[in-house]
Amino acid sequence: MKYHPGFWILAVSEGIMTAGYAISFPFLAIYLSSQRGVPMAWVGIFLSCSMLVSSSAQFIGGEISDAIGRRKVMVVSLALRSVLIAVIAWIVYTGAGLWAIFLFHPLGMFIGSFFHPAARSWVADFVGPSRRMKAYGFLRMGSNAGWALGPALGGFLAKSSYSIMFFVTAAVYAGCTVVVAISVKDAPGAASGKFAAPSLRAGVSTLKNVRFLRFCVFTLIMCAVMSQLVVSSSLYSKNYLGFSEAQIGLLFSVNGLMVVLAQYFITRALECRRITAGLAAGAMLYGAGYLAFGYSTVFYAAAAAIVVVTLGELAVSPGLQALGANMAPRGEKGRYLGVQGVFQQVGSSVGILVGSNAIGAISPMFQQGPWFIVAAAAVVASLGFSSLGRRLTPEQDGLRNPEAPTSPLESPETV
Repeated sequence: MKYHPGFWILAVSEGIMTAGYAISFPFLAIYLSSQRGVPMAWVGIFLSCSMLVSSSAQFIGGEISDAIGRRKVMVVSLALRSVLIAVIAWIVYTGAGLWAIFLFHPLGMFIGSFFHPAARSWVADFVGPSRRMKAYGFLRMGSNAGWALGPALGGFLAKSSYSIMFFVTAAVYAGCTVVVAISVKDAPGAASGKFAAPSLRAGVSTLKNVRFLRFCVFTLIMCAVMSQLVVSSSLYSKNYLGFSEAQIGLLFSVNGLMVVLAQYFITRALECRRITAGLAAGAMLYGAGYLAFGYSTVFYAAAAAIVVVTLGELAVSPGLQALGANMAPRGEKGRYLGVQGVFQQVGSSVGILVGSNAIGAISPMFQQGPWFIVAAAAVVASLGFSSLGRRLTPEQDGLRNPEAPTSPLESPETV
């Protein structure tokens, strides 16, 4: 079984980008809280609003990629994001006013979010429905190879200079911009060439598909749960478990390294089963893992809880991407994946807002209370995905249909 060469270049590039991102941004909440004295609740509001602002970029990026091609959207997004990260690094270095971070961070997230629907649509152009979960699983392996390395390095760099962390991230994004621009080409016929300004009406029209709407709602809930891994867990680790930045970075690295080592095998185990079944099981593992994390008292117990959370991620993350692509009609993959991305970003935003504020408001009275809220949301998502599975065709749910024709956009290598 072969994939288009550009697929592997994209996978490696995403891994390198994730490593660069993970060197600095997981520690932004800690920097604002410990170095700039911003209250935890305000940090949560700021980061959640940043995600909310960038959510519209998912839809816009998908719409534009359908019209002008995936590659152009990816390259422009990465180039501008690298510049804006360098600006943040300069702000941290000079100690400029917080208003500058509050301006340039959400702007960078907005522009950077154009990349994701274009990249996922590019993969869907070259890979058939029954093999997309495996393909997105490989992308996750690349990203988490970076996630395994980046936070550990960032945790140590944080001891000397937060600004260096962001300068390194900017340099990594700039390098990946060049690689994608040179090496990744669009599939013939993937771009319609008919550009029109993205409209809210076009996005809303996808939600007339009731099954896709249900999927988006459960995706929102699931992403609210998934978003606890970075901001909420780092704040909780620092303020209630007493972990250092280096230890927090190692927790993230445990997550990333485990995905690298286990994603292929988990995806192989799930590829003959319905995607929704894997999503339901993964959601339950997320809930159990976060509850265990809340009750951790030592670093090794917290690391074991992150292992359970990661087992959930191994099923959920590629499953969400594959199911969204499978439910999208041909010619509208960018639009559908963009709308799905909006729900993902809004879910992450809500999750960060609720999680960080719950840690600040509930944990002083009931330390583990916020994690019960997270676990309850995970159970709701699990039940939702199970019910959705009964409404999808086998092919939409990732089961191979031997009579289905190969997509004309697939290259010979992917057949």
